[in-house]
Amino acid sequence: MASIDIDSYRANFNGGAKAFMFYYKPIFPGEVTAVDTEKSTYLVRSTTLPETTIEEITTNWQGFDYRFAGKYTYSDWTVTFNCDSKSDVHVAFGDWMRMIHDPTSNIYTEPNTYMVEQELHLLGVDGLPIQKYKLYGAWPKSIGPITLDYATNDVCTFDITFSYVYHLSDKVGYATGGTFAG
Repeated sequence: MASIDIDSYRANFNGGAKAFMFYYKPIFPGEVTAVDTEKSTYLVRSTTLPETTIEEITTNWQGFDYRFAGKYTYSDWTVTFNCDSKSDVHVAFGDWMRMIHDPTSNIYTEPNTYMVEQELHLLGVDGLPIQKYKLYGAWPKSIGPITLDYATNDVCTFDITFSYVYHLSDKVGYATGGTFAG
């Protein structure tokens, strides 16, 4: 059995990536201009890094289940926002959804108009990106409810769930002087 050297562990681990060290700036389609995107960056409360799954295909071969990789599947991506004092970000996402399908006129917009690339950055301890996720063909699938409650003094929050075609991630970030390949 190998002995554990705490100093070597610390030197190799480097503290790890921190859950609170991320950056997301919402990008809205050109027709949605009611919000300051720089300001909305500070209203992002939490999110997760996007999930990727490769579906499994099973076939029978000589009495055994032979499993191999199938197609990529990308799960929906959710971002939680703090509601600003004028609810500008919440309204902007509502405008984006109405742009996709206006319930009063029953008019749908072409996908190339409402699908917008989104970027999420995992930051290092120095505040510079160490990994970048770029979501292609993203659009808001749902706007979550805002809970109102007389018993709390917390800031209101709401979730935006995005659907998207696919995403790419790149470890080479600005912290190492590289650029995003996607």
